[in-house]
Amino acid sequence: MKESVIAVSVANLWTNPASSRQVDTPIVSNPSDPSRWVHDLSHADRLELHENNLLQSQVLFGTTVWEVERKGDWVKVVIPSQSTPKDEQGYPGWIPARQLADPLPKSDHMVEVRAKQAALQVEGSGKIVQLSFLTKLPFIEESGTAFTVLTPLGRGRLSKAQSSIWTFHEEDGEALITYAEQFIGLDYLWGGMSSWGYDCSGFAYNMHLASGYVIPRDASAQALEGKAISLDQAEPGDLLFFAYDGGKGRVHHVGFYYGNGKMLHAPKTGKQIEILNLAGTVYETELCAVRRYWS
Repeated sequence: MKESVIAVSVANLWTNPASSRQVDTPIVSNPSDPSRWVHDLSHADRLELHENNLLQSQVLFGTTVWEVERKGDWVKVVIPSQSTPKDEQGYPGWIPARQLADPLPKSDHMVEVRAKQAALQVEGSGKIVQLSFLTKLPFIEESGTAFTVLTPLGRGRLSKAQSSIWTFHEEDGEALITYAEQFIGLDYLWGGMSSWGYDCSGFAYNMHLASGYVIPRDASAQALEGKAISLDQAEPGDLLFFAYDGGKGRVHHVGFYYGNGKMLHAPKTGKQIEILNLAGTVYETELCAVRRYWS
């Protein structure tokens, strides 16, 4: 398989080459415009992503993917950084070929976006590329206020106020909650894996990643790993899982335990990331597992 990297702010991982619609033009272009895309989506457009099985996941700028197959202007890829039972090599789906670039050199030193979003200035072109929280790019050098990084578009500069040198560290559950709290009020997005919108498991995946933990991409797989915890022993940062049929059926949702009987989660299309009291809600009856990935 050929290695490539994502060359746009965020790329949608479509179910098949026919999945994208006219309204999706801003997100399948290069450069992509995720802000315009999410702004222009109607409630019906957002619902269709899920109900018609159009969107699988998303991938951030500079992320490595492996090309599996080409069909016209579309490429089937797997994303090795997003583990899934669907494919042992990584999350599978389709991306427009124009959104892919040659791989970047491997580097032990990476710069990671730590603000919700950051502006990348591409040297020599005047281009500004908006990047999501947790976008990671190879470090070249630093000046007083900026890091110079290597990108699929050439050398670029990121403000130190919005990014930092990435170091491996594992944080506790309270840190997970702190990262998650900054996204309260953000619109839910089916398949979302960026600060323009998260789905429930994408939210869990990315807040863990911010804290130094790599977990499976989807809620059903997340519910099978980590350490099992009883609800009365749950601490902030633990994951709560919910299943149909009063907690006996298929896992369909995940959120963070927030403490004091509350959950912080990305609910569903039409809702925003919120803190919710579990008592008296359908979630109280559907709770099926509590898992801890942090240590």
